[in-house]
Amino acid sequence: MLYDKELLYFKKNLIIPYINKTIRKIKKVKNQIFSYPINKYDSEYQNKYWQIRRKSNSKAKPNNFQIKRAKLFSENISNIDKTLFDIGSGDGTQLVAIKNICKSLLIIGSDMDNYACKMSKRKNINCHFVKNEEEIFDLIKIYNPNYISLFEVLEHMKNPEDFLMKLLEIKNIKIFFSFPNTGFIKHRIRFLFGRFPLQWIAHPSEHLRFWTIKDLKWWLVFLNIYSKSKVIPYNGIPLLNQLWPNLFAEGSFVIINQDIK
Repeated sequence: MLYDKELLYFKKNLIIPYINKTIRKIKKVKNQIFSYPINKYDSEYQNKYWQIRRKSNSKAKPNNFQIKRAKLFSENISNIDKTLFDIGSGDGTQLVAIKNICKSLLIIGSDMDNYACKMSKRKNINCHFVKNEEEIFDLIKIYNPNYISLFEVLEHMKNPEDFLMKLLEIKNIKIFFSFPNTGFIKHRIRFLFGRFPLQWIAHPSEHLRFWTIKDLKWWLVFLNIYSKSKVIPYNGIPLLNQLWPNLFAEGSFVIINQDIK
């Protein structure tokens, strides 16, 4: 009788949840490979990214990618009495993940989407609404940060090279940014079935640029900053993402050192 109860407990609390989790993952991967967003065309969608992505969900918690990026960030800084200025903060969830780890770090956010800024502020993130790149650089001068971050931002820019090189003119700073790895196996399989990698939420024009990990390394050489850059593949398929990151890592995390004082 006791054995039957233990078996029932094992099935209910371990086996069934594991099976359900596996089924959800399979469905998710299937959708990522074969499906398209269900949105119908609306020219305004390109200006409503966060309205579509989060809607009224201002209490969203950091996801696995954001938590991993926060850990990588924290491992490469000295956060005592330091300041981080984040560009393209979105709904603020990424900054919440960083704040949870780097308790004494002063975090300043910014975004060109006023709706996103309001969501960040609801999470107690000091986020500035900016209308253009000039206002971003004006804020950087005001706060004089030790660190600047652009997580999942540069791929949305028409000329990310120009913007990044302008940031690199700032002395005594460390820059962090991240990209999706377009060479990830999921995207390659989607290519195999005749579909371009799906990396947008509300409108196809969201991602203007795409990098694999190899492309990223070439790009850093092209910009003449590879020698002071560190590329860290992350997430994806465990173990394989370390052995063959070009194929099995889902993202790229980049650190650029600028003579930190």
